[in-house]
Amino acid sequence: MDTRLLEDALILLEERSLTAAAARRNVTQPAFSRRIRALEHWIGKNLLIREANRVELSPTLLQSEPQIRALLAHLRQLHGHLKNSEGTGEPLVLATQHSLSVSVVPEILRKFRTSGRTPQIRLRTQNQVSAMSTFLRHEADVLVSYEYRELPQVPFDDTVDRYVWRRDTLLPVVGGALRHDLLEGQILPPDAPCIDYPSGSFFGQIVSLHQNKAERAWIGRSTVESAFSVGISQMVLEGTGAAWVPHSLIQNHIISGDAVILSPEYGRLPLDIVLYTHVSNPRGALFRKSVADLD
Repeated sequence: MDTRLLEDALILLEERSLTAAAARRNVTQPAFSRRIRALEHWIGKNLLIREANRVELSPTLLQSEPQIRALLAHLRQLHGHLKNSEGTGEPLVLATQHSLSVSVVPEILRKFRTSGRTPQIRLRTQNQVSAMSTFLRHEADVLVSYEYRELPQVPFDDTVDRYVWRRDTLLPVVGGALRHDLLEGQILPPDAPCIDYPSGSFFGQIVSLHQNKAERAWIGRSTVESAFSVGISQMVLEGTGAAWVPHSLIQNHIISGDAVILSPEYGRLPLDIVLYTHVSNPRGALFRKSVADLD
């Protein structure tokens, strides 16, 4: 059997929708439905409850999610072991958020290579939800992600190791010509242009939560909305607007004076940069141990 059919089933379990699952797999919904039918034919049992106006996941499929995850993880581990035994080796797959791939992952890899280990690294940059999903499907050996302590923690059990690499901070900053327009105490002038995160994004949730209790409200004229913090940091430097940006992304520009941190009254939002590895994955565990021992 093609293991991609099991991966299809797992994505369907995650999305709970044929349309969304097909989009994740970059195929049409009819094509995705045919693949699910092929899996049903191989198993000899329906995995979907098909009615006139709707399709639901069967109890059998819902109850089988842990076994499907475990089987796929075992097959990937076996595949890697067989390739390694032939001396070819597989890249170590590291999933992370876009901002961390620019600011923090290079320092982690630099530290890892000082341990004397030089495997090929395959970097997968995604938004936080997608990176976490990739890791949970055992398609990545290591997950590097932000955590904000006032948001619900990721629902990992004791099969996942968690190691805090270091701290970071989400800062209110401004650059370009706008940094010369600040009021006394590094306060934004009324109606200042601002760059916002979508409310459903990771940083958007953090900023929204903080605004409810901030000493000084973040009020301004929203000119751009983007979930891409790397792009936002560049727009800040161009003077497009004020924004919340991770310190690790913009620290060199703060030192040079190209960006200015706004008043402490707006707040400072502490973040943890965390490495996650599956206990059952020896490659990921070795990576985490190598960088932790050198820290």
